[in-house]
Amino acid sequence: DVILDEGTGMWARIFAPKSATVIDDASFTGKRALLVYFHAGGFASTSPASMRSHSICSGISRKMGMIVVSVAYRLAPEHRLPVAFDDSFASLQWLQSQAQQSPMDRDPWLKNADFSRIFLMGNSSGGTIVHYMAARSIHRDLSPLGIKGLVSVAPFFGGEERSKSEIQSLVQPDLLTLAHCDTLWRFCLPEGANRDHGYCRVPRAEEIAKIDPMPPLLVVVGAGDVLYSRVVEYYEELRKAGKDAKLVEYPDRGHFVLFPEV
Repeated sequence: DVILDEGTGMWARIFAPKSATVIDDASFTGKRALLVYFHAGGFASTSPASMRSHSICSGISRKMGMIVVSVAYRLAPEHRLPVAFDDSFASLQWLQSQAQQSPMDRDPWLKNADFSRIFLMGNSSGGTIVHYMAARSIHRDLSPLGIKGLVSVAPFFGGEERSKSEIQSLVQPDLLTLAHCDTLWRFCLPEGANRDHGYCRVPRAEEIAKIDPMPPLLVVVGAGDVLYSRVVEYYEELRKAGKDAKLVEYPDRGHFVLFPEV
């Protein structure tokens, strides 16, 4: 675990294969791709230390041989949006500052990181953060960071008008219910905002088109997810905007698509 911002207390948990850490390994001379992970929790709960987040990140690092930086952004209702977006972008700026140092001066767990091969991944609210990190990164110089791809798993979107899957969830509820979603949005949106606020609704194609360039994006959803209709709508808006996007659906899973046993 490492503090990213002394002023806010924001931190991250770093996962790395043994040969990419402080352990001396004379046979390893290569660089590791780096994945930045934004956890789930409706902007109001969990952290990199939560079981699910820790399991996802340790598994990716172990199986894919990547260095993973799991970001602990500040949570609502004490810190309403856009604080989570601000903190998440600050984590990219922290990585930029690390990349600008010599390997021996940066955090030892990042000494073999390939900062030209960065991927952003998020689950639920973290999936929403991935979109906004792509949007913000085109307005700020993050060199020498090179963001090569995005993974948005069951991104958390909403709206005042009920979607088809939200209505269906009243009959066949997912573990994440419509009531949960409504409550989380009340916690995290700016005071006085409703679910049609820009932080909540699915971004429109004309807005997405302005994110140029936008790295290739993989969107993942479970067919039983209360958010299914909104996630598919997001994918369709990406395609309308001409973005390189792919949708992967799991027919027998709900919102916790990364945890089929749940």
